[in-house]
Amino acid sequence: MNTHDFRKTFGDEYPAAVVQNGVRMALIRETPFSRWYQSDDPKMGRTSVSRYMDGSASRTAAELQRDWPTWTDEQRWYFCDACSWLYKQSDFADMLRFLMQHASLYQLNNCITSVATYLPRDEVFPFLRGALQATDIGRGGNIIQGIAITKHPDAEATLRQHLRAVWDNPKLWEDDDFLNWVAADAKACIQNLIELGASPADFEDQVRRLSEHVCGRNRDSCRHWLSKHYSWLK
Repeated sequence: MNTHDFRKTFGDEYPAAVVQNGVRMALIRETPFSRWYQSDDPKMGRTSVSRYMDGSASRTAAELQRDWPTWTDEQRWYFCDACSWLYKQSDFADMLRFLMQHASLYQLNNCITSVATYLPRDEVFPFLRGALQATDIGRGGNIIQGIAITKHPDAEATLRQHLRAVWDNPKLWEDDDFLNWVAADAKACIQNLIELGASPADFEDQVRRLSEHVCGRNRDSCRHWLSKHYSWLK
């Protein structure tokens, strides 16, 4: 996209600020990989725009392998967060394989959907299943989505097993000022299981409970992502 396209998407102030859902968010940090924005309302959270998206930065697989040992953990996290916009490069798969070998799960979580999308499923599914098992409940949303993206024959069974573990977690129904991440994992499992072909009827009782969660953002998320499968959520 060119600068004009970005200003149509993010507002006339881009890159100094972006507008999302009618809310202006000012630039608060710029890294070699991305720009980060935040509104005056702390409840709005933050958003980022990859510099690989607008072409203000570039990276090859060879450069990644050369520079990775010199980066801090924070810089590695920022790269993983931004690198999905390099997907058109012929060496993108090589980058992802390098990250699977060298990035921490915390860092790699930012580009799990790219790993699942651009690498062969028989190569990545065992890795993602192991990553989900090694990740704390409440931090598996991207991995859950990645497993579903692979459409591996064992993906449904893996997500059903994880949903059972999430549902038994004692923190599932706690309130939170922002979001109950355990409940978010439950919603993610149900959403992705349905997208894999499971019947919505299998999860109706669980969705009803999630739709009444004490945390407002969890209720909103449940309604936003699952209402197309449950008419009573609208």
